[in-house]
Amino acid sequence: MTTIIKVLMYSGKQDPSWELTKEQVDQLKNILDQKKETTFMMSAQSAGILGYRGFVIESYESSIPAKAFCFDGIIDINDQQQLNFIDADSSLENFLLKTAAGVLTEDEIKYIDSEILKNVKSGPASISKSLKATFDLLTVPPYNPGKWNIPSVQPYNNCYNYANDKITNTFAQPGRGSGSTIANSLCGTVSPAAQTDGQISITNASGTPADGQFIALVSANTPTFKDYHWYRLDLNGLWSHKPGSTPARNTDNSGKLINDPRNCNRGPYADFCGFFHCIPSKTTIR
Repeated sequence: MTTIIKVLMYSGKQDPSWELTKEQVDQLKNILDQKKETTFMMSAQSAGILGYRGFVIESYESSIPAKAFCFDGIIDINDQQQLNFIDADSSLENFLLKTAAGVLTEDEIKYIDSEILKNVKSGPASISKSLKATFDLLTVPPYNPGKWNIPSVQPYNNCYNYANDKITNTFAQPGRGSGSTIANSLCGTVSPAAQTDGQISITNASGTPADGQFIALVSANTPTFKDYHWYRLDLNGLWSHKPGSTPARNTDNSGKLINDPRNCNRGPYADFCGFFHCIPSKTTIR
C-alpha cells in the first residue's frame, strides 16, 4: 500500500512530493487516530494565497483517509462532511514536515517550519480568520470562488446562497427564510418571495451600494425546462454566479466574462426578472 505526501508551496515550479515509509505510515495512523476536536472552521486552502499552503495526504491504506488536507491548524478529510478537525499545535503538519527530510532542502524546511510556527501562535484557521476580517470590511463581496468550490460547501449551496454571499448548506430557496414556499419558478413568483426574505427590488444596478451588493434574477419557463437563477455583482465590477451544486464562476454559457446579466448567454434562462439590492445583514435565507 502507498501513502503519498505533497507539500503545497510553489506556483511556477512543481510542488514536492514523497512516499512515506511503513514506519512513517504507522506514525501517521497513530496521529490520525488520536481524538481530535471537531470544528466548522476551514483553513485557507482555497483562498489563493501564495507560498506555503499545507500538505495533501493521498493514501491507499484502508485505515487512512484516501485524501486529506492539513494546513493552518485544520485537518480536512475531504469526504464532503461539513465538520473538520483541529490539528492541535499543528502536530500533524509538523510530523509531515519531518517526513520530508531528504526530499526538501534545508532552506525549504526552515521556511515551512517558520510558517507553521507563525500559524500555531495565532490559533487554528488563523489565516482564514484574517481574510474574513479583511473581507468583512468590504461592502461588496470580492470574487472568491475558492470559498464556494470546496467539498464541504459546493454541493450544499446554490445560486441563491451565492447571490446572498451566505453559506447555509441548505440549498437555500427564495421565501423559505421568511416562512413561505414558492409554487413555481416564474419571475412573478420568485421575485416577491425573495423580497419577503429581505431582497430590495431596484430598477438598475449601476454604481456601488453603500451596504451589501447588487444581485439579479432570471427565469427559465419553457414546456420542458423551468427554473430560476441568481447572479451577483462583485467588487471587481463583474458579475458571477454559482449554477446549483456546481462551482462558482464568472463566465456565461459562452465562456465570456459577465459584464451585464441582461445580455450575457444565459442558456435556457430567457426571462430577465430584475435587479435587487441584497444587504446580507438584513436578509434571512434558508
